[in-house]
Amino acid sequence: MTQKYMFVRVHYDKRVASLEPLGLEYLLACVKAENREGFIYDESIESPFGRFLRLLKKVDDNNVTIVGFSVMSNTAWYVLKLIKKLRAARPKIKIMVGGPEVVINHEDFLLDEVDYVSYDNGLDSFRLAIRHDFDDMILDKVSGLAYRKNSEWVSNLKGEPVSDYGILPDRSHFYDNRNKFKVLAKGCFSMMKTAFSCPQNCKFCISRQFNSCEYRERDADCVIDEIIGIDNDKIFIIDDDFLVNKERVEYICNRLLELGIHKTFMIFSRADSIVRCEDIMPLIYKAGIRDMLVGLEAVDDSTLEKYNKNSSVSLNKNAVRILRDNNMLCVGLFVINYDFSHKDFMHINEFIKKEKLIWVLFSILIPFKGTAVYEENKDRLYKYRYSRTGGTSVLMKPTKLPMWLFKLEFHFLYYVNYPRIYYAGIVHTFNKRYRNN
Repeated sequence: MTQKYMFVRVHYDKRVASLEPLGLEYLLACVKAENREGFIYDESIESPFGRFLRLLKKVDDNNVTIVGFSVMSNTAWYVLKLIKKLRAARPKIKIMVGGPEVVINHEDFLLDEVDYVSYDNGLDSFRLAIRHDFDDMILDKVSGLAYRKNSEWVSNLKGEPVSDYGILPDRSHFYDNRNKFKVLAKGCFSMMKTAFSCPQNCKFCISRQFNSCEYRERDADCVIDEIIGIDNDKIFIIDDDFLVNKERVEYICNRLLELGIHKTFMIFSRADSIVRCEDIMPLIYKAGIRDMLVGLEAVDDSTLEKYNKNSSVSLNKNAVRILRDNNMLCVGLFVINYDFSHKDFMHINEFIKKEKLIWVLFSILIPFKGTAVYEENKDRLYKYRYSRTGGTSVLMKPTKLPMWLFKLEFHFLYYVNYPRIYYAGIVHTFNKRYRNN
């Protein structure tokens, strides 16, 4: 039986950003490459009213046979709830789950309501399954897939780490709805991936666990070709640290300039990478990289050491200075630890003011299942469940403050700092100052 696919991204908190569903666009590209039909259903850009009935209508009107759900840690609770309702309402539909949380903890999704659990490193195995319409005879050859055989779950081994998916994402969904995808105060960004996993080993970060913990980069010329082909003047490169390989960065920037490509880029980077690349920052700026999300994490060396961050406050300050001197925007990312006192919260505020940071993001430490922090603190977890892993919930009891005061201090950081961000959005600071014309 020829299958027809619907890939679902469920709704999530979009106050800071509404982003292109890049992962699902890769899956859709695989479906079309194998001459099958499919589409993306994105709850995040739809009305909040009648969500489930709308999903059922999409299934029925399009004769969908397989529904795939992309699962993030903080949306898993809702996805699991939705799957149960869908199974009850449409028992003949095949249900598949995948996405970041599934890749790391696929055993948690071997449930009665689910038919396929996809957690492979690359996409070749997924294409193989599509090519054969998920026929039972082929499933044992599909790496990184769990399925039921004789009522028992079978979990195939993951394939080898990858350095490319071998296919470009199908961005039609993004192009059709680009007015609905926005980053706070910055505009509409296309998403792009140029590397897999992360070479660092920070205790709290889940990213290293992807690609079987092996960092690999896509070919630089393939990256450039994709940049050229994206029909958008703003691109968000979502590698954990785009500046890992200095020579590769130089090559990409020089080629973009040679080809006359004028696009604005936002990237993730680390403080040590910024310092290491200080001498090529003018080139990076000229090529259009204007905005860096930097994991500063903390404002004291002891906390950075606990995180195994391999950084220091001095290094962080140097990185912020380098970006400021080169007219690039530093978005400071901070992790709030459970041993914070009132002074620790105030020190973060003081650091932000002294370093003249405008864009900042705060997250209470999340002990993601699969990280060292989770393993070290299993006995300390407080009301740990998927619905509370969005970075705003207390998942371990604070050691120096009552819980209510700890939460108040955390929210105070946003109340104090976010008016500047909203103001920057109103006066279009980003477009006026940081656009690559």
